[in-house]
Amino acid sequence: MISRQLKAVRQLVIALDRTQGQEHNVLMVSDLVQERAFPIFWTLLDKKGASNLAEQQQVLRPVIRLLKRYKLVIIGDREFYSIELAQWLHRQHLSFVFRQKGNTTFCEKKNFCSLDTIPVHPGIHLFYPKISLTQKKGFSRFNLVASGQRKYRGQQED
Repeated sequence: MISRQLKAVRQLVIALDRTQGQEHNVLMVSDLVQERAFPIFWTLLDKKGASNLAEQQQVLRPVIRLLKRYKLVIIGDREFYSIELAQWLHRQHLSFVFRQKGNTTFCEKKNFCSLDTIPVHPGIHLFYPKISLTQKKGFSRFNLVASGQRKYRGQQED
């Protein structure tokens, strides 16, 4: 189905997401096309709450193999902020965009500070190339974009 729909496309945006209902906790990978998410692969977690690195890798591996002829960009919300997941995707030669928690530390030059110290306002976008994200040793450098949230449906997040 993907091959038929996306013959001219070379890059796919893939969303990693988890949703929990009253009885089921689903970890899912979806293809994002024209503001719609098409599920590709999912698993039911046998627990409540957030997924871990092993579970995230478990749902991503088959999708990466299935879509190996495309350039993939994996996106995820703050549940998927782990530097270990970012490092694993980097080793797979995949691009990714993960929303980070405000207390995540980064180092642009010499000193580490938390992301929530970056002065962003609605509509402002800042780009920090090849920074160290987190104070843990042994991780690659990543690009960081800080973006101020605009109002959505009359609400504005921090």
